[in-house]
Amino acid sequence: MQSLHKPNILVVATPSPLTGGGGLRALRSIKEYIKFFNTYLFIPWGFWDDKKLLSESMDYLHELKSIGVKIIGFSSIPNIVYKISKLFNSKTLPMDFALAFPHITSVLINKHRFDAIVVLHEAWDAVFSGHVLAEHYNVPSLVLLQLPPFYGSRERFLNILKSFLLWRSFINDKFIEKIFYHIATLLKYKVEHYLYKSRYEKILSKYSTILGVSKAVATEMGERWFNKILSLDPGVSLDEKDLEMMREIKSRVREKENYIVFGGRASVDKGLVDALLVYKVLTKYHPDLKLVFTGKTTSRLLFYIRKICRKLGIENKIVFTGFVSREKRFEIVAKSRLMIYPSHVDSFSYAVLESLYLGTPVVAYKIPAIEMYYNRSYGVELVKEWDLEDLTVKSLDLLEKKIDHTEPPKIKSWREIMDEEIKIISRLVEKQKY
Repeated sequence: MQSLHKPNILVVATPSPLTGGGGLRALRSIKEYIKFFNTYLFIPWGFWDDKKLLSESMDYLHELKSIGVKIIGFSSIPNIVYKISKLFNSKTLPMDFALAFPHITSVLINKHRFDAIVVLHEAWDAVFSGHVLAEHYNVPSLVLLQLPPFYGSRERFLNILKSFLLWRSFINDKFIEKIFYHIATLLKYKVEHYLYKSRYEKILSKYSTILGVSKAVATEMGERWFNKILSLDPGVSLDEKDLEMMREIKSRVREKENYIVFGGRASVDKGLVDALLVYKVLTKYHPDLKLVFTGKTTSRLLFYIRKICRKLGIENKIVFTGFVSREKRFEIVAKSRLMIYPSHVDSFSYAVLESLYLGTPVVAYKIPAIEMYYNRSYGVELVKEWDLEDLTVKSLDLLEKKIDHTEPPKIKSWREIMDEEIKIISRLVEKQKY
């Protein structure tokens, strides 16, 4: 219920777990905000224009409305952009257009008075919308970067680019197609990298406060951002409901089943192809071992993944569960012999934390986000990015050891994180008074 005595904050967010860990965190954050602020929700165009995803996420939006959150606005981009995107069979084209021509974004909102704008994602649709709203209402603004919006390290950028080039080499069959799409992908991501860096550097400088969900965000963006980003270190944890659920599941899972689980969502930059290549070798030593993917997967992506699996000869060994409840996801992870998580992008990783709480060992790349928080955790093996041989060896080693005891890192509780975040937003609101 809204109160006259509470400050008014406008939150720009995509509060749906269907979009991944960022959406889950946004949902949980808003549930906390409403206890301290009159909270209004503004939906960025990436979520608003995706009517299928929006429809599937209605339960989460209704939940927020039931506790007093008011949805009062959204942004959108011209429909012609989506038609061009469909013509070129590119899901990233709308974001590229919006980056190249920011002012094609329309911002629609009911008239109101706000004390601050709070943006809960690093995605351009949210960051740009938040900036426009802050200027319109002339109020202080905060943005929470849940992932680095760009990479200061050339090596890291090239490692991520390599994952997309590898993906293209598998899904294209004809030689001429491979050459064309290799060149096209190189050009596309290099132009995107330049656009992201130049646009974000300009727009982020307009925000009153920049939060990073972990120290890894500033590290990935480059040294000059260390003093510009306030790191929550980390700003991600499991809430009491999750912890209780995991304790209950762990107590009734008596033995592991003969499968391993992919840690992230099924996406290229999360190491999708890397995992399939490693898994192919694992099946030579463990022929009956399955690889399980959880989470929402589009039919188009599923088609290409199955195409790669056929090429690798593992099509009958891969299991796709689709979107499952958190309880079911925890059960799948708890029964798994190993979590393989060769992700090239992250800021903290819910997946690794959950796996360690559930007693399942993890093998992952030694990217900043994983090394910073999990390097000393028992049950975690880290390897150099793109060292597929070592990733395979470490995976085999963990499978042979049959580890059933793991130790998650000691981090702040969700309550402590929210207390810190609420204080930061309260200080932001105070700026409006002077």
